[in-house]
Amino acid sequence: MNPHVAVITSGYLPVPNVLGGAVEALDMMMVRENEKTTNFEFTVFSSWAPGVEEVIRDGAFQHTDFRFIKTPMLVKTADRCIYWAAKYILHKKKLMSYRYVAQRLWYIRKVAKALSKDDASGKTPFDKVMIENHATLFMTMQKHRNAERYAGEVYYHLHNEVTNDFGCKHEIAQVKKVLGVSNYIVETLDRFLREHGESGLKPEQKAVWRNGVDTSRFGSDEAKRKAKDFRTKYGISDDDIVFLFSGRLTPEKGAEELLEAFTQVVDQVPNAKLVVAGAFFFNSNIKSPFEQKLHDLASQPQVEGKIVFTGFVDYNDMPALYEMADVCVLPSIWDDPAPLAVIESLVSGKPLITTRSGGIPEYANDDCAIILERDNQLVDHLAQAMVELAGNSAKRDVMSLSSTSMRPQMNSQTYINQLSELLA
Repeated sequence: MNPHVAVITSGYLPVPNVLGGAVEALDMMMVRENEKTTNFEFTVFSSWAPGVEEVIRDGAFQHTDFRFIKTPMLVKTADRCIYWAAKYILHKKKLMSYRYVAQRLWYIRKVAKALSKDDASGKTPFDKVMIENHATLFMTMQKHRNAERYAGEVYYHLHNEVTNDFGCKHEIAQVKKVLGVSNYIVETLDRFLREHGESGLKPEQKAVWRNGVDTSRFGSDEAKRKAKDFRTKYGISDDDIVFLFSGRLTPEKGAEELLEAFTQVVDQVPNAKLVVAGAFFFNSNIKSPFEQKLHDLASQPQVEGKIVFTGFVDYNDMPALYEMADVCVLPSIWDDPAPLAVIESLVSGKPLITTRSGGIPEYANDDCAIILERDNQLVDHLAQAMVELAGNSAKRDVMSLSSTSMRPQMNSQTYINQLSELLA
């Protein structure tokens, strides 16, 4: 019998990933690949959003049961009020922390109850529980004695640094394994627990589950064909040098530094174009002052008409977006644990300019990427690296070959095989 694994997703972005989200994309890759390998029986708990049923209809998933939790209108109204107060009264900087407070609490309550119900034979319904990233989700273990019911079978798939345990640090410390996306992020959790009264993680609790992407789509012939349509759509000529930034438009991703660098690049590379793909918060109508700041930078006379903002891009179109680029630039200015955009760039065979941030050096190396230090010269060094690669097609080709050689290490089959070993 394959193990039956409950996957507790975020509680706001849904799986299937119809509203975007890197973690949600990973979850969908996992369940799709499992349909081929049949290593697990999954039950995926997810918030509901329009479009999710269309993805899973017609028996597309025989080994995954999606359990969608709809958010009542009253809960949505409460969240809008909380967000409004955080933005206009409290003037909170990290606004997205206040966007889905009530929804997530509702979701946690529903998931916790589902975990507590015995099956027909009187046993717990799941062999293992995998919690996706958010420390608040450990509240599901605090209810209905679930921590006791699933003792020794809870796994924490950690994508970001934990800065608040929301009263769950004991439950977090008791997990069977932390499946971190990088060694860097696992060590941040170990340090957090030690600094907050726990003994830290035991060596056997530490594990790395490296991120991957579906290489049948990224770098594919279909993506290459669609890339031509994207160039036409965005008014990009065949002889333009295209730099691509892909990611959420938040300060820590380095988009502002990139736009400042690009104002230097265009003086030396007249045919340069910069495509900025992403939005502040995935596929939503939430805008931020930071986005407006980026648009103001892009309206300066020296770069006007040379910077394209795509807004949110459906994940199905991302392979083609990478294919239309000549160079990817992802200058994170925070300790990025393991951004999917780095992996997507590499498996698409694109030269990469990035920073020595968090877990990025665990995925990219000096053969396929120019890795810059995060210092007060970052903008100038970004500009220099972009000009260098724009004018040196031979170097781009060498870096591209190195990137392409990494595809087997980062594909969906390797991804599910890692999980099979880690949950054994």
